[in-house]
Amino acid sequence: MLLRRRILSLSASSFRNCNSGNKGDAVSSPFPFTNFSKASSSIAPGDFVVREWKDWFKHRDVKQSHQLIDRVFDILRAPCADGDDRGFYLQLSNLRLRLTEKFVLDVLSHTRNDILSCLKFFDWAARQPGFHHTRATFHAIFKILRGAKLVTLMIDFLDRSVGFDGYRRSLRLCDALVVGYAVAGRTDIALHHFGNMRFRGLDLDSFGYHVLLNALVEEKCFDTVDVIFDEISVRGFVCAVTHSILVKKLCKQGKLDDAEAYIRTLLPSDPAGCGSGLGILVDALCSKRKFQEATKLLDDIKVVGTVNLDRAYDIWIRALIKAGFLNNTADFLQKISPLEGCELEVFRYNSLVFQLLKENDLNGVYDILTEMMVRGVSPNKKTMNAALCFFCKAGFVDEALDLYRSRSEIGFAPTATSYNYLIHSLCANESVEQAYDVLKGAMDRGHFLGAKTFSTLTNALCWKGKPDMAKELIIAATEQDLLPKRIAGCNIISALCDAGKVEDALMINELFNKGGVDTSFKMFISLIYGSITLMRGDIAAKLIIRMQEKGYTPTRSLFRNVIRCVCEMESGEKNFFTTLLKFQLSLWEHKVQAYNLFIEGAGFAGKPKLARLVYDMMDRDGIIPTLDSNILMLQSYLKNEKMADALHFFHDLREKGEVTKRLYNVMVVGLSKANRLDDAMHFLEEMKGEGLRPSIECYEVNIQNLCNEEKYEEAVGLVNEFRKSGRRITAFIGNVLLHNAMKSKGVYEAWTRMRDVEEKIPEMKSLGELIGLFSGRIDMEVELKRLDEVIEKCYRLDMYTYNMLLRMIVMNQAEDAYEMVERLCRRGYEPNEWTDRILGRADRILEGRNLRSSLGGNGWSSRQMQRE
Repeated sequence: MLLRRRILSLSASSFRNCNSGNKGDAVSSPFPFTNFSKASSSIAPGDFVVREWKDWFKHRDVKQSHQLIDRVFDILRAPCADGDDRGFYLQLSNLRLRLTEKFVLDVLSHTRNDILSCLKFFDWAARQPGFHHTRATFHAIFKILRGAKLVTLMIDFLDRSVGFDGYRRSLRLCDALVVGYAVAGRTDIALHHFGNMRFRGLDLDSFGYHVLLNALVEEKCFDTVDVIFDEISVRGFVCAVTHSILVKKLCKQGKLDDAEAYIRTLLPSDPAGCGSGLGILVDALCSKRKFQEATKLLDDIKVVGTVNLDRAYDIWIRALIKAGFLNNTADFLQKISPLEGCELEVFRYNSLVFQLLKENDLNGVYDILTEMMVRGVSPNKKTMNAALCFFCKAGFVDEALDLYRSRSEIGFAPTATSYNYLIHSLCANESVEQAYDVLKGAMDRGHFLGAKTFSTLTNALCWKGKPDMAKELIIAATEQDLLPKRIAGCNIISALCDAGKVEDALMINELFNKGGVDTSFKMFISLIYGSITLMRGDIAAKLIIRMQEKGYTPTRSLFRNVIRCVCEMESGEKNFFTTLLKFQLSLWEHKVQAYNLFIEGAGFAGKPKLARLVYDMMDRDGIIPTLDSNILMLQSYLKNEKMADALHFFHDLREKGEVTKRLYNVMVVGLSKANRLDDAMHFLEEMKGEGLRPSIECYEVNIQNLCNEEKYEEAVGLVNEFRKSGRRITAFIGNVLLHNAMKSKGVYEAWTRMRDVEEKIPEMKSLGELIGLFSGRIDMEVELKRLDEVIEKCYRLDMYTYNMLLRMIVMNQAEDAYEMVERLCRRGYEPNEWTDRILGRADRILEGRNLRSSLGGNGWSSRQMQRE
């Protein structure tokens, strides 16, 4: 009790405040995929408690055989250095093990979750001189294979094992077939082989009969059960196992009253048989939520005092815990305290601990673990795993990691659940490198932790800028065949591409393909754009084809960039271009759209000849080019400054009568952007002569070019014409005029010669005043910081407009610059890099003013400052 008081006085009161159900204790993590409850710093368990628990674990009652079994398991799991899969034979032989049936059964039980290790040890044991597998060891390996749903492997194993002399001496073929098929659930085949045995004058022993009887009960072949039971009775094989199987039969038939009556008849004459079947009946009663009946039955039998109730009480306590009747330490101890006739095993405590962990009752977990230590209960591996999970859930990541690192010292073997808790906790704590080491250690011991944990850690590593570690993790998982098939939201490929390691990203994607991991749409996008940065159009083309084969639809811009990259390859671009085009033609229902896509892509890549080749292919394939086809072909010539080809193509279309308003617009805009202003103006006039109305963009680009060449009279005339057509001045046109007004007074002078227009259109008068203000020719009463309200009456503002205003404010009233920025942000505009540069200039102006002011206030002169 002294130890209990020391621990509780140190930390129990602190843990009372640790309630993981309190959402207020949740801490946000930089990783959106992890959120663990974090205990307050005021309830830290302290090094003392962790040290006491570790000391408790270290001095637990560990049998020498358990340590030897751990050593055997490590040898079976360890990869052989020379690559020989049978290298473990020599290492096991060097241990000089004394093989007995019990030791073999213990090893198989310990390694049952690792089928390969089980089979390796079973085969090794069969080859050791002086040892022969028994029916019990065969039964154990069969149950393990069936539990892993490897019935086919079990049958293959039977076929191979009966041919090996080490097995043949230990078990007859007919016995192996009956027992094996019975355990595999193939009772029909087992009965067939049993019939063959009886026909040949052979018979099963007690073990074989009971395996067959139990299999028939499991498969609900109740009529045949009675027949086999009669055979067992005739041979005098009836024992406690027989009674437990018959009780199971009655329970599966739903005859719980008959099962209870059967057990009570055994009570006076066969206490062992009564005890073996009692646990089965208690489990059946509790599963039907008949807890009172189960409790009364236990109390009645306990009074007799001759029946071993340990297993029955264990099942009863577990059922109470699962049903929520033992939801705290007090209830638990109160219920088990009357059970003085049976030993309180550690697994009963463990059952409650894991139930409390599931319910996030950390206070209860702490109390139970402390109670176990005080009572001197020897902990097992489940207890230590519970302690590790407790530390993780309570937010004590360092303590959990300390316990994990002490595993060899205290004989701790973490389970997959413990590994998951620890890795998620470390990721939430941003300790990704430690989480990486833990997961590598788990994989080395053969633990498959699931896709969620794997994804959490790989994404956390990428988040922390360590994609190389994530890459190594995936490689290691692939080599050990532990790569999850579903990796939700995996960012490794995009992270590697962002880091410029596209080759690594492509390698990881190939590992994903081999491992059956689907490449997501996001992964394809990252890989394709990564290949484009490497100028590997061949890879990008293959990826976009594979992307479509997976059912994803690439965007138009992605197609355009891939085609552009293919065209820009130094060699072989035509082959890849043709291959990609043929594949798209086979997919697209409207083939003209596929052709248009490649015409556009080749034009963007600066390959107008290749674009024309595709355009001509349409005619050969009997497809009439659409207006979009003509526009894309014309744009391909214009963007690549093939003006002669563009003019020739345009004139050919005009002769065919296929020139439309849209083609004229493309021609005017393209010529203007190519600085062919005279030609652009010529086609603009020609267009108007045809009775076609030019687009807004035609006016905008030509007004801009005229201003650039300081032809302000023509520019203003074009603005006048644009406004007379009934259109409002656009932000682009207004910004061009004001920007040029800041550079030259010629804009205002040209504008003043439009007096007649100003009188007819009021907003033009306001625009003229703004041009005069920006030219420095007139003054306005409005403050500069409110000038946006005036501009808004003329045209809609954009961020370019605000940056011009901000520049004027900085030149005249720098102190108002930040007020203007706040104003534009309130109105929904977003500052850009130009805004930042202008504000930087404002800062320098204001700092210079403050410096001059401080120097003047102190009576310093610049010459004095230089001397200092």
